[in-house]
Amino acid sequence: MQESGFTLVELVTVIILLGIISTVVMIQWPGSTINLGAQAAQLAGDIRYTQALSMTKAQRYRLVIVSSTTYQITNSSGTAILNASGATTTTLNTGITFGTLANLPNSLIAFDTLGTPYVDTASPGTALASTASIPLVAGSKTATVTIAPQTGRVLAQ
Repeated sequence: MQESGFTLVELVTVIILLGIISTVVMIQWPGSTINLGAQAAQLAGDIRYTQALSMTKAQRYRLVIVSSTTYQITNSSGTAILNASGATTTTLNTGITFGTLANLPNSLIAFDTLGTPYVDTASPGTALASTASIPLVAGSKTATVTIAPQTGRVLAQ
């Protein structure tokens, strides 16, 4: 009677092959792409939060890009407030920076009590005339958050 099964050599060979394959997969895993998408979603959420604050508290709030890697939500007097995460300043994940902003000449987006987007701090100010874009860059990859004029609809792409 002959028993069937795997020999120790066959088992070790399979384990080594699985180790090599998993190493190659981990090296090529798109981690920065996942982080970039999550960061764009967080930024879009913070912009929506700013807009909601303006509408619910009946005063202007704005999201201000402070540096190439940080932003704040401020009230009408320019005082930084706590964001949805409980901090006054949000720092982008390591390796992610803001690209060149489109249609946001003052590096900010402000909202009035109706949720309409504006591009400056004046009241009534200059309304957003065409879609604004906030690109987030990680190496050669880019994710973009857009804000529509009049409605203030925010999309992360």
